[in-house]
Amino acid sequence: MNQSRVPGDEKGTMSAREWVLGIDFGTSNTAAAHTGPVSGSVEALQLSHNRTTMSSSVFVESPDRIAVGDVAADRAESNPAAFMPSPKRVVAQGVVNVNGYDLPASVPVAAVLESVMARAVGAHGGSAPSELVLTHPEAWSPREIQVLLDAAARLGLDASKIRTVSEPRAAAHYYSRANTLAPGTKIAVFDFGGGTLDIAVLEANEAGTFDVVAARGDNGLGGKNFDAFVRRWVDQQLEARDPDLLDHLRRQAPMDVRYALDDSIRRAKELLSEAPSATITVTGDGRSERFQITREEFEELISPALDKAVHLTRATLADARVTDPGQLEALYLTGGSSRIPIVHERLADLGPIATLDDPKTVVAQGAIAAAAPIVRGLGGPPPAAPAPTAPAYVPAATQPYPASTTPPYPPSAAPSYDPPTQQFSPIPPETEAPGAAGGRGRGRTWALVAAAVAVVAAVGVGVYALGDDSAEQLAADPGAAAVAGGQSGATAGSGGDGGGTGGGTAPASKEAVIAGLPPALRTEVESCKTSGETENGGLQLQCQIRQGSALTAGITDGGFQSIIVSVDTKEAKKRVIGIRQGFQNNTAVATNVTVEDTARSAAAHIDGPGYNNTFSIWYGNSSTGVMVSYSGAQGLDGAKTFLARSGLIN
Repeated sequence: MNQSRVPGDEKGTMSAREWVLGIDFGTSNTAAAHTGPVSGSVEALQLSHNRTTMSSSVFVESPDRIAVGDVAADRAESNPAAFMPSPKRVVAQGVVNVNGYDLPASVPVAAVLESVMARAVGAHGGSAPSELVLTHPEAWSPREIQVLLDAAARLGLDASKIRTVSEPRAAAHYYSRANTLAPGTKIAVFDFGGGTLDIAVLEANEAGTFDVVAARGDNGLGGKNFDAFVRRWVDQQLEARDPDLLDHLRRQAPMDVRYALDDSIRRAKELLSEAPSATITVTGDGRSERFQITREEFEELISPALDKAVHLTRATLADARVTDPGQLEALYLTGGSSRIPIVHERLADLGPIATLDDPKTVVAQGAIAAAAPIVRGLGGPPPAAPAPTAPAYVPAATQPYPASTTPPYPPSAAPSYDPPTQQFSPIPPETEAPGAAGGRGRGRTWALVAAAVAVVAAVGVGVYALGDDSAEQLAADPGAAAVAGGQSGATAGSGGDGGGTGGGTAPASKEAVIAGLPPALRTEVESCKTSGETENGGLQLQCQIRQGSALTAGITDGGFQSIIVSVDTKEAKKRVIGIRQGFQNNTAVATNVTVEDTARSAAAHIDGPGYNNTFSIWYGNSSTGVMVSYSGAQGLDGAKTFLARSGLIN
């Protein structure tokens, strides 16, 4: 049996066991879970001596010297320009300027993940996790998920060890771990954190996972809004009792005094979930005031925010066609702000309220369960056979970045990662939520490439389509499906030259996946490696595009090009629906375009520009089951050309 020394083991050895780490990177706080070194079951990870969460804030002294959490907050006063209280809020920007440096948004995110990783690795005797599972909002676009994956790549783990799962899916898996839900059973997740609110309705499927049928959210609504309401109340009290102290706080107070007040407000807010009143202390300029706030006063202050939260929840349920509370198995509340009693009261009429354990850590724990079969299950027994000794964890060297106006970290510097398979990927609701990226509308039409392509454009967002045939009509005509999906001369689902999985199966071998690709793409990929699984157990491959390939001639920078491919009809159908609905929270990109084929069986989402004017492609074909993710095309026209040359969109 392989042995490794761990702290506190009197005999100096214990059996090494592969372990999994889940990280819930939050707007205000980050939580983590792992398969415990002793029990082998999923446990919340202590991120400080007395907490299971840590602040997500960072202090960027230089690109290769970034402090995290409480240390970052302590240093904020010395240089406010270097302090980022919520790195998650800049993910959509792609690049962030902090302390005079232009950095990829993945860099501060990586600093937070590295801090969590270091503590987790320390709990496992220095061994690296066998899998890392990261959570993200359901509405995140593929580009935003890619930022998270780029951050994870900086930790030094192999790409094949990294998975992502949306936060509501993770929460659903956590809460359903003790109960097997029959296919078709619907649950809702109300995730109310420090900076965001995410609501989703999920339906259990036959694979033992969940399909997201509706999702909405507000990236500006959370516990910090409540803090702001209370701070306004404190200012009103000071205006009446000690206006000089109020003026000092607004104009002259050092940052540590302001942070002390913020901390007192936060503690009072949390206490009011358990007590009828709480005290807030204000100190500064040699004076001190204490104010008592009651639960009733607090509830009145936050009422406007709660009204908005309830409205969003009702709208999400309506999107999912849930018209009666009895249609939900449960309405699960998670996130620190969900602890507030009035939140429970205001939502009680919408569904059976359910909470379990610490709402701040359930998403991180559920992420591990959602990534099954990576582990056997939440709280399950450890593997009977000993696992091989895990390699010692050595974090990737942090790459220094010079101050510049150009993003200094090209995506090609690290392995390219595919947005996760359907089990883990964001699927927008069938009914569009307010604020969806770009505000799709009907506009002028023009020609695309050599085909008569209808263009619907509005504010940098376009939909390109050929004809009006539905995917359902196309499915009844396999020959047409093959041509429309770029499978020239093949019959979808036949297993012939065009491959495809018209029967709904998902190829579980590299050869079968590659055979399912369009011929023009199939012959140009090489060095394919498994990078994950599809929803139905098929393989997802990360391949290299052959050097000098005609696919990329003139449309790339000539460097290393990777592409993610898989074949799964069931999942591809959902991906096409998601592409048509568009991706929310993708306002950082100048162009956000959907391209479709004549029969509307295949669709590709294109957005950019990213680093060096590269554009990303997120593609699915509901007839052949082919799915592709590619990020190396130069310019929007280059992305369209790649789709045409590869036979994906003709």
